[in-house]
Amino acid sequence: MRAFHENRTYGKGLPVQIGRIRNISFLAHWHHDLEFMYVTEGSLQIGINYETRVLKAGEFAFCGSGDIHYYDSSRGESEIIMIIFNPRLIGSPAGWPVEQDFRSHFLTSMDGMTMERQQALEQLAPVMQALYVEDQQAEPSEMIITGLLQLLCGLIERHIPTGSGEQKRQHRSTAHLKMMQELLDQLEQHCTQPLTLQDGADYARMSVFHFSRFFKNVTGMGYNTYVNELRIRRAEQQIVHTDERLLDIALDCGFGNIRTFNRVFRQLRGCKPSDLR
Repeated sequence: MRAFHENRTYGKGLPVQIGRIRNISFLAHWHHDLEFMYVTEGSLQIGINYETRVLKAGEFAFCGSGDIHYYDSSRGESEIIMIIFNPRLIGSPAGWPVEQDFRSHFLTSMDGMTMERQQALEQLAPVMQALYVEDQQAEPSEMIITGLLQLLCGLIERHIPTGSGEQKRQHRSTAHLKMMQELLDQLEQHCTQPLTLQDGADYARMSVFHFSRFFKNVTGMGYNTYVNELRIRRAEQQIVHTDERLLDIALDCGFGNIRTFNRVFRQLRGCKPSDLR
């Protein structure tokens, strides 16, 4: 699973993936495809653009094209129904939503559950369940799946308020998110090189103070932790799939020495690198 920009590919058939996932954790990333989540058990922290919520069972979130989002299940157990699909299935090949911006990407009880929000969840939940059930059939119907996806997005457009009412602020937020998309790509491509907080701030054209707060707000973790997570994920692949020495892997993945590599690995994974072999 990749963080940063995810250019999703699908197998034969419809460009859609539907499944139940337990305890998902995923670095901040973005893609053109649409992503819908319905929590069926426990609770899960989800960040989408500038919003972060802890969703409980019965609550819902969605990502439109280009929205930066992450998952963090470190707070406890959870299970979700996740649906990811190409927006051409709802007639929006260029992306969705079209010419509008939703004020929120969550339906939760955090801000109080009005009658309208309750009605939205009561309508959305069975659609998510129906999509999962249909996908589990021996021969899923493409027509049924496509129709349910249309219904899902139609309900979102009906029940979620759109527009910020402040065009200048909206343009600024869009520009910041586009910059963050580019930065996440840069970090992935160059994570084995020295990458300081100042480098990130310079790329974003922000002060270190403001950049640090902005980065954590959007990704859910500090800049240095995010970079180290990219490096550790790269190292895990090499440890499991190659016979390279741990020292060589540490240096190849951007760590200055084996001591730092071992310390960061233990902090992020709770074990030693050698435990994977």
